[in-house]
Amino acid sequence: MNNEKIFFKGINGLRFLAALSVVITHVELLKGSFGFKHYWKEPLIFNLGGLGVYFFFVLSGFLITFLLLKEKEKFGKINIKAFYIRRILRIWPLYYLIFCLGFFVLPHFPSININYLQASFVQNYYPSLILYLFILPNLALSLFSAVPHIGQLWSIGVEEQFYIFWPWLISKSKNIARSLVKFIAVILIIKCLVLIIGYWYRSEDWYKVLKLFVAMSKFECMAIGGLGAYWLFVQNKKILVFIYNRIVLTCSILLIPVLVYFTPEKIQDGVHLVYSLIFLIIIINVGTNTKVWFKLENPLFSYLGKISYGIYMYHFIIIPIVLSLTKSYVSGMNEVVLNMFLYSIILITTILISSMSYEFFEKRFIKIKAKFALVNSGPEER
Repeated sequence: MNNEKIFFKGINGLRFLAALSVVITHVELLKGSFGFKHYWKEPLIFNLGGLGVYFFFVLSGFLITFLLLKEKEKFGKINIKAFYIRRILRIWPLYYLIFCLGFFVLPHFPSININYLQASFVQNYYPSLILYLFILPNLALSLFSAVPHIGQLWSIGVEEQFYIFWPWLISKSKNIARSLVKFIAVILIIKCLVLIIGYWYRSEDWYKVLKLFVAMSKFECMAIGGLGAYWLFVQNKKILVFIYNRIVLTCSILLIPVLVYFTPEKIQDGVHLVYSLIFLIIIINVGTNTKVWFKLENPLFSYLGKISYGIYMYHFIIIPIVLSLTKSYVSGMNEVVLNMFLYSIILITTILISSMSYEFFEKRFIKIKAKFALVNSGPEER
């Protein structure tokens, strides 16, 4: 096994688009809290953020699994300790910076309070603090409510919890494909059982917490990404020929708005599985298909994707600051011009801060992280 660099072209472009979709949903969500006309309830806007998070889950499972498989092939085993150190060095520094801002700094600026979250935050400050401290923001959200400005951290909690057992599964498994399918099946069975329990206990507070926590734990999305990584790793020709088919890719992309607007409410709890398969098809095509009909590999997208972790983490802080500072100066402005102005300021500010964070803060830990990398992944392993 040579020391080839693992790099999937266009993946950073997809990362940025996923982060942008989350930003758009949150801009519209928060505009109403600051007196602006908003479009949050429009189906596409409402679902964009969730789709972005599902995409990140699938991409994370895909990249992590592919790198683990490469490591296992190269060394005959997976260095679990090195894996956890890499995850800690990449995820924790920015996570805890945002955590500190959310609990100790931003509450002292009442002008940017998110009113509908404030009462729960004050009432449950210390329990939420403890749960966020131990990287359980998804449990805090299930028990109480999102913490103002840092509610987006719930997905980081899900990913970190997934990483606890995932390298062990890949390391110990003798039949990777079978193990991944079994894992997805077990997760889905558990979720179905939770839904069934709801027929008797849906009005109970404990059940509402359990259902929300289990629903947010999208381990199956990451496992689907991992399954795709395995197919690519072993070069499963039948599956890859299907995925690389131009019609399959085009229909997959077109299916997204169809699902957004026409999915029956009764199957909403399972539609993320379809989205995950669609995103997997897109990821494999963009990253590995030389004949894909659209390209996302360019210097701008490459850099924006590289700082997408920061974009995701900072945007929910920046949005209310911009809305609060501008609301007094834009009254009477044409609606189209107003939205162009707000989005421009929010995106430019978010990108600038994320860039500075990456260059002057995150990079310090990324350089240390590189010392524990057993497979040359370049920027791929977030």
